[in-house]
Amino acid sequence: MNWIKRIFNRSKPIEWKTENSIYQYIADNLDAQGCLKDSVHRLPDEPQDDNENAIKFAPGLIDTLFGAQDTDDSKVRIKQLNRLIERIAKHGDDVSQLEFYENITANTDAIGIIDAFLQEMIANQLPINPYFFEFAKGLAFQTRHRNSVKFGLALLGLCQNQLIVDKIKILGLHDEFTVFATVALTNILEHPTEHLWQLARQVDGWGKIQLVDRLVQMELSEAQEEWLVLEGYKNSIMYEYLAYTCAVKGELHKRLAAPTISNKFFISAGEILSALIMGGPAEDMVDYEHAATTTKHYIHHAQKLTSTIADFLVLKQIQEFLVQIKSDIGNHGKNGWSHEIIDQGLDDIEPLINDSGWEELTRHALRSTDHLVYWNGKQAAKKLNMDIWDVLWQKLLDNPLDFSYWFDVTHDSKPQQADQIIDFGITAFPLKELATGPKDSLGLGENYSRYHAFDSLVTFLENHPSKGESIILAALNSPVTSNRNSAINSLSKWTKAHWSKSIQNQLEELKNIEPNEKTKNNIERLLNGQELSWS
Repeated sequence: MNWIKRIFNRSKPIEWKTENSIYQYIADNLDAQGCLKDSVHRLPDEPQDDNENAIKFAPGLIDTLFGAQDTDDSKVRIKQLNRLIERIAKHGDDVSQLEFYENITANTDAIGIIDAFLQEMIANQLPINPYFFEFAKGLAFQTRHRNSVKFGLALLGLCQNQLIVDKIKILGLHDEFTVFATVALTNILEHPTEHLWQLARQVDGWGKIQLVDRLVQMELSEAQEEWLVLEGYKNSIMYEYLAYTCAVKGELHKRLAAPTISNKFFISAGEILSALIMGGPAEDMVDYEHAATTTKHYIHHAQKLTSTIADFLVLKQIQEFLVQIKSDIGNHGKNGWSHEIIDQGLDDIEPLINDSGWEELTRHALRSTDHLVYWNGKQAAKKLNMDIWDVLWQKLLDNPLDFSYWFDVTHDSKPQQADQIIDFGITAFPLKELATGPKDSLGLGENYSRYHAFDSLVTFLENHPSKGESIILAALNSPVTSNRNSAINSLSKWTKAHWSKSIQNQLEELKNIEPNEKTKNNIERLLNGQELSWS
């Protein structure tokens, strides 16, 4: 009965609950549509790390990447947690509650044991009331650590108490907790589909991807299936993750077979087909049994509905796909493709993409301040073999420290434009401000955006020996390691014959103070006339 002694001989205060919980943080930061505000995706338990090189994972990504643990250590921890939860469920042991909380929050990898822990706990058939349920609520809604919130949601799913459904849904609005809220709601509710659908319409990251994957396994209404092909596939990570799932469950092929469709649906169908053709981490065009009929019907509707640069790009993508499989149908043959269908598709697409009006629409898109529209304009220009240098150059003049415009200009330029670009770079970038001395910095975050833009210019110099020396010197003295590496690469391409005394001296000096070992090694190799090695 040592646990009883601990109750009466506590050495630690019970402080694991707080009013400033993660739940309260989320509940206080919802917009008018009930979605989480963009500015608060960073949870309050994240350390205010001064390490500028620290990698920040998107909410929900870690739980997606790493599965269950099956180690000797994890098995020991599971036994410990089950002993504690038994004392809590049977006796409401305060000390065990604290120990449980400390155990699950002591390590970031605690979530890897949650499924095994639950399986073992369920086998013990612990009483839910009066202590277990209250403890689970405390973990989920009154703590400030994401691990305890996740464990709390998992435990609440076993309690079959619908009084906390709305609060679970609030936690589910953050992608870090969406999948845990989904599982809890599925366990608590006899008919969870409507609740999950509502939640799916309010999240857009890794949480949405995992939620939709579960939602499509349920019996859905017509409205819900239609939503899948209109909005369900959309997410902030990659449309490729959900395109196939939503096309199949939403019966895209049947909907496109209708004599007429809405423009909204036409756009969505194009985005799904584009994602399927692109392929990626999930099933794609080669897996889609209705690929041929769906593509055929899309092209049919395109005769009347094609109007935007985005539509043009989808049609161009389909055209290239058809040309590819025409030469080798391969595994696509099982999805209804034949040479007759392919040839007809190519014949129908050709007049659409050869329309003379696309160039003007492309130039209009390139002048847009909307980044997506501008991106589409760039892609269309490539497909149309347009010379858009004048547009790109003006974009850079208007935004002289923007990475995307520096990238575009340096990659789309002609040799005769090199001096113009370099001269502008010398005046546009505050070289002295960028050259504050070497640090081993990855340059992460908005504060380093100009360094990323600068990198494009430094890399550009590798094909222009002896030009832009002040740029190279500044890059060698940059706190961002990639700037120094780009300068080293460019100087390697120049060869020593094009180095000034200033460059030689700065390399010699940098060799002695360079904080990054790999970079330091390449400086030595550069000075010795050896080939660089970044492996």
